[in-house]
Amino acid sequence: MRIFSSLALWLLVLGAAGCTTVARHQPIGFWSRNRFNAREQRQGPWREYFDAAEKHPANRGRYRQGRPVGTWHYYTLTGLEERTEQFYRRPYGLVQLSYFHPGGQLAKQGRARYRAEANVARFYWFGEWKCYSPSGQSLPSEFYRNGHRTATFLTTPTGDTLVAPVR
Repeated sequence: MRIFSSLALWLLVLGAAGCTTVARHQPIGFWSRNRFNAREQRQGPWREYFDAAEKHPANRGRYRQGRPVGTWHYYTLTGLEERTEQFYRRPYGLVQLSYFHPGGQLAKQGRARYRAEANVARFYWFGEWKCYSPSGQSLPSEFYRNGHRTATFLTTPTGDTLVAPVR
């Protein structure tokens, strides 16, 4: 019986210590946002707003160890989605971007690379970027190298493909 009472006392002490820890640090869950880890890096769900009342979101996404991860959504002042960024886990820095027309239709989609160095963060487009009209019809693709547009492929009515260099 004595062993049982000392075990119960220890469980009570440990339970009380656990409750005070939660009360000091506040609960963490899917509802928590804009938090920092012990190294003062952004961590978890993150939202930024255009106004102090937090009625008009500017962006929303998630950080892990100070780095953006997953899908980020960016909005205009009117609340329409402007673009999305899908951050790949590996290789780090690879981003799939989608830009939208004011009506919400897909306007442009392609890849970019994000590189954070000691003093500078660099973000540039590369490869093929597919373009679409506001009605959803496919437009000629654009090609980028290190953030500079290099060419656009044009298709003739006969089905031939021509390269139009950028001037």
